[in-house]
Order: sequence, then C-alpha cells, then structure tokens
Amino acid sequence: MVEGITNFISDTTKKTWLMRAFGLTKVPLLFMCSPRIKRLDDNICEIEIPFRKIVKNHVGSMYFGALAIGADTCIGMLAVDKIAKSKKNIQFIFKDFKAQFLKRSEGDTVFICESGRDVQELIDEVLRTGERAHKTIKARAVALGEVVAEFELTLSLKVK
Repeated sequence: MVEGITNFISDTTKKTWLMRAFGLTKVPLLFMCSPRIKRLDDNICEIEIPFRKIVKNHVGSMYFGALAIGADTCIGMLAVDKIAKSKKNIQFIFKDFKAQFLKRSEGDTVFICESGRDVQELIDEVLRTGERAHKTIKARAVALGEVVAEFELTLSLKVK
C-alpha cells in the first residue's frame, strides 16, 4: 500500500521531506526555515525558503541567517545527492563562507547552485586519493525575480 502511495509523490517532495526530517532531528534552524526543494538534478539544486515571520529581520527583509541557511542547504543537498549516488561513505562540512548581499530579500527566496560538475569532481578526487579535499562552490539567492545575494562556500569532503 505504501509503495503505491509513494509512486504519486514526486522525487523532489520525497527529498524535501527527508531534508526537513534531518533538520528536525539534527539542525532545528534548518527545519524552522521550512525549505523546499524546487529542483535537484545532476547539475542544479534550487531550494526555496518562504518569506514568513520567522525568517524576517527587524526591517522586514529576510534575516541574513536565513539567507545563510539557504545557501548552505542548496550546496549541501547537491553534495548529499551526489554522495548518495556514489554509494560511498563520504562526510562533508563547509570550511568557510563568503556572502555578498546585493539587495534586501523581501519575498520567497530561491537559492540556486549550478555547480554539480564541480561537486562531482571533488567527490571523484576524494575517492581517488583517499584524502580530504576542498573546493569553493558558488550559489546565489533570487527573490522577486532579482539576485539578492551571492555566496561562496568551501565544501570539504573526506572518505569516512
């Protein structure tokens, strides 16, 4: 019965539920932002964070902490998806974080990472060498049709 029901649920919906369950159990701030996976394929991950009271700051725009969660999540989900496909036990963490806030985000915000190839190259390097490896991955945030922030996070991988 469950199998029949899950056939009607899209792959992005299933992954959104798994991401939120992870947030609920391991990273409550992620869960509180209610992110939703809009797209996740070999090259691109798009995560949307709805513009709600809990993510707003004192001037009515999205709090930079929520913007950071969105950037972390869109790159992280791309890495998680590729690591899962590799069927290897690879751990990841972010080594550093750079952000440039261009405009105030005053609506639902979509975080976009188009670096699937770079993430795959990093996974391949870690599997080939057995050593920890790092690569800077870019993402951007778009709200109301405009880029509101650009991010660079250094993804660090290691075979466990």
